[in-house]
Amino acid sequence: MTFEQCHATLVSIRRQQGTSRPSVRVDYAGTVIRGRLARTDCDPGSRHDQSSPYGLLVLENLGLSRFPETILQIADIPEGGLKPLED
Repeated sequence: MTFEQCHATLVSIRRQQGTSRPSVRVDYAGTVIRGRLARTDCDPGSRHDQSSPYGLLVLENLGLSRFPETILQIADIPEGGLKPLED
């Protein structure tokens, strides 16, 4: 997934859920990861080095538990692999 695809998908999901930190589902390396978006390097204004081809998508666990965040490389997310979390 490119930065542009990631950003466009997140804009749509954020609009649908009405929040800047939506709940998402990511198909990643043959597994499904669910979480709440904590931050992403594809957002305008992020402190990501624009000369670097690598960027991150950081997900928090759903619920009240304080498990570690899940850090995913945007380039490794397949096209269509980022979706809103269905209830």
